[in-house]
Amino acid sequence: MGPLSAGKVEKLSMLLAHMSVERVDGLVDLAREMDPGMARMLEFCRYGAEGAACRQFFLPLKDAIGDRSVIEPSRALIPEALLVPLWSWISADLDPEAAAAAMDAASTFSHDLDDEALDDARVRVAGAMFETLDSLRDEPKESKRLRHQLGVTDFDEIRSIAGLLKSVPALREALDGLPDEIEKMDDEVCAELRDRYEQAIEELPESGVWVLLMTMARVHKPWRMLRVFERIARRDDDFLLTHTDMSSVGEALLSDAEFYLKGFKTTPRTPEQVERCVKAVTQFAAVTVGMTREIGIRKDGTWGKRLFELRNAASLQMEAIHEEARRMFEHALPETGPRRRTREIPHPGDPVFDEAEAVCGFLYSVKDDAARAAVGNAHAHLLDELREASEKLGEEILARLRRNVSDDVEADRARLREVTRFLDVLGMREAGEVLLRRAAAVQAA
Repeated sequence: MGPLSAGKVEKLSMLLAHMSVERVDGLVDLAREMDPGMARMLEFCRYGAEGAACRQFFLPLKDAIGDRSVIEPSRALIPEALLVPLWSWISADLDPEAAAAAMDAASTFSHDLDDEALDDARVRVAGAMFETLDSLRDEPKESKRLRHQLGVTDFDEIRSIAGLLKSVPALREALDGLPDEIEKMDDEVCAELRDRYEQAIEELPESGVWVLLMTMARVHKPWRMLRVFERIARRDDDFLLTHTDMSSVGEALLSDAEFYLKGFKTTPRTPEQVERCVKAVTQFAAVTVGMTREIGIRKDGTWGKRLFELRNAASLQMEAIHEEARRMFEHALPETGPRRRTREIPHPGDPVFDEAEAVCGFLYSVKDDAARAAVGNAHAHLLDELREASEKLGEEILARLRRNVSDDVEADRARLREVTRFLDVLGMREAGEVLLRRAAAVQAA
């Protein structure tokens, strides 16, 4: 594909700007499979010359770039927000020649561009990063200036990025042929991953940690990456492994657990919040339980202590949600509370009712994972309490209808339907349907 005129670039850029991010991402991914040149053209028009050059330079590491506020830290080794200031540093000061090479590659829309040709520039930039950061250790003013320029509080992430760039040649070979998603982690797969790791560290010892992390990003259940431990370290507990490259896998998983922990820090009040919180609880339980099942975690070991702290924090968070959920439920169904009242009763559409219904749905959705998050007994007790209160209220309303002592028959029937909504989200749909059938029978009698 030949070069585009400025006018065509402008028109295509405007078209892409009016499309959803998801659709443009899909187009780029599809083009990358069918015609890499077209993919580069789309990226060029989407991000502009500098943006496209930056993305081309970091292309081998694209699976490690992400926003840590929305995805797990283990899949966002390079914070997306760092790319622009980092690229400005590279292109203006650190290695303008490398930036120019990336610019040429990004604006070349031919099918057969060899991205591997940029690897030397990537390794050179990595070396310049390390050299600059080392030279700033005794230069507090210059160090502060660069931190401000890059928007970081320290240089740890910059050193990690430099390590990734330096490891690109080894990563390219180690990851070649691996599926995008590794679903099985049987003996054969574990042995293959060990071989790929050992081959990488033979080429570049520092690449080992990045090979493991980039590989783990493809594992369907990331904690299963721990199965490779015994094949690398010849031990099945974390005493020695926390002092090896494999410790990075455990640290990444613990960081992911912390990420999920933040996902249910507050009580969910809308269906969207419920969906996010359910996923967070489920994934928190999966990671923390998965780690202990895959490898023996010593309670007094580094990981054991961290896991204990995380589970304790999860327990406290869930206890706070339990207390809030109980209050929300009693406000939505005030007839069930200690101060039973029948005035000012909320109905569907009222935030008090809808939020209580949402949080009850959350409680039921995480009932299995709550036990794995160290709050199982309290969670089960609360569910039983809310179910019993809902069912009891339903029976009371039905009794009024049956005895024909209701002050407002239609209001009671509507309220019974509302109560069965809570029974439904609390996992008692059948009990709610029975109540409604009994009410219908009373009406027909």
